Amino acid sequence: MSFDGMFTHAMVNELNQNLKGGRIAKIQQPFANELILTVRSNRKNQQLLLSAHPSYARVQITKQPFANPAKPSTFVMSLRKYITSAIVQDIRQLNNDRVVMIDLSAKNELGDIHEFTLTTEIMARHSNIFLINKETGKIVDLIKRVSPENNSFRGLLPGDDYKLPPAQNKINPFTAADSEFSGLNDAKDIRQKFEGIGIDTSNEMAKSDSIPEFINHYDDIHPNTAKMNSNKKLGYMPILFPNTSEVVNTYPTLSDLLDSYYIDRARIDRIEQQTKSITNRLDIILKKDKSKVKKLNKQLEQTNIMSEYKLYGELLTTYMSQVERGSKSVTLTNYYNNEEVTIKLNPELSPSDNAQRYYKKYRKLQNSIPHINEQLEITTNEINYLESVLASLEYVDIEDVDGIIEELIDSGYIKKRKKNGRKKRKKKIGEPFKTTNGTEIVVGKNNLENDQLTMKLSQKNHYWFHVKDIPGSHVILKTSDPDEQSITETATIAAYYSKARESSKVPVDYLQIRNIRKPNGAKPGFVIFEGQKTILVDPDRDLVNKLKED
Repeated sequence: MSFDGMFTHAMVNELNQNLKGGRIAKIQQPFANELILTVRSNRKNQQLLLSAHPSYARVQITKQPFANPAKPSTFVMSLRKYITSAIVQDIRQLNNDRVVMIDLSAKNELGDIHEFTLTTEIMARHSNIFLINKETGKIVDLIKRVSPENNSFRGLLPGDDYKLPPAQNKINPFTAADSEFSGLNDAKDIRQKFEGIGIDTSNEMAKSDSIPEFINHYDDIHPNTAKMNSNKKLGYMPILFPNTSEVVNTYPTLSDLLDSYYIDRARIDRIEQQTKSITNRLDIILKKDKSKVKKLNKQLEQTNIMSEYKLYGELLTTYMSQVERGSKSVTLTNYYNNEEVTIKLNPELSPSDNAQRYYKKYRKLQNSIPHINEQLEITTNEINYLESVLASLEYVDIEDVDGIIEELIDSGYIKKRKKNGRKKRKKKIGEPFKTTNGTEIVVGKNNLENDQLTMKLSQKNHYWFHVKDIPGSHVILKTSDPDEQSITETATIAAYYSKARESSKVPVDYLQIRNIRKPNGAKPGFVIFEGQKTILVDPDRDLVNKLKED
């Protein structure tokens, strides 16, 4: 299910219950399309996320942490000027459309009260967030400015009159008479007649015995994620649809549901935005390296013939008198197995020179083997390293990206960046966790941290965990005598912070750090070890979040 008008209806009710009457204490814009308002309500601070993302546009309360750019955007500066300390008077939905309006009252420096509306329009790539002066109806500012040439229907610049999105001229299902639903049992007909109903919702409506009763369920919210019968795709719903095949999880609020559903999707998208040019560069290097490995393996395969060249040289030397000058080939007896061997000759060379020619080919191939093996090792190690970096971008948090970029700069893969205006976070090594019995766990979030944790900051009798033969974080269990539960929990964390996050029955190696060493000149994060044990675990996000230290 998408964030359709029905879901918006339920979300607006939730937002009013939690935020109405609250005061805006803080305004941030952590990403280009997303706004965070910290609202002081019911004696606690709550983060309201307004997103105009082209794929993940939504409105919700979020518990996820967000970094604050050191240099605020023009939009944030406008919001801070006009609505810092504003009171949330009401949160409304435009009919049953995906338009959420937050009515605010704010005092200016002179103490005069002014009314504003902070409006979020959820319209895929046209999603936008507006601050509107209620007295004049004009746009104070908006998160996405659009020139008149690109939008002839309405002005999308500060100072323009705010005009609602084009009307759909459909019926609001929450205010419609029961007779409006009579005889409707086709999902497409339902969508065409009623406003704000998505495909999944209309499909469920069409299957229901009574559409009005189905709509009444929206007064009894039951947030859940479930596998849909039609295509087994994971969806999220504000109520429990009767025709879903398997309820995966339930949540206390719609906002908790969206936090869980979008945590990886939004995280990966944000990381991709920040690192697109870097990953493209690494992909190019990887492609070249893999091509090089193929060529080196082919060269190594060609060295298999060198023993024949050596034999030809020996036979030509031994039976020199039987070889006629000017011959194109000669057949001689192999004295190692008494079989006949036909040897091609260069008729322009003497028998002795032909023998030396084969010896030379033999020595050339023999001498090339150490070089080929060395290049294979270097190139394979680089492939493994770059794949580990790319894999880490799949499971790290957005605030850990800078550490990975720093690692790539130190390794010479990218040039040092110009300052991006984001505040530097206090340097800490690793992500802290605790087992159920209170034993400390630390997870490396990039290869430089992996090296620091494993080779410098941990004791030799501590235990080291890593997914078997798969890119992943180094995970340290800070004890010399772990119990079975601690081993399982730490292995689960190691599986979660790896490329195998979405797999099951993931093998995880573990052993004491004294059995690990790092070869001279090895890439960051690369170690060798022996004497490990292996445990199979299923990555479990809920367990990982439970064990994470605040």
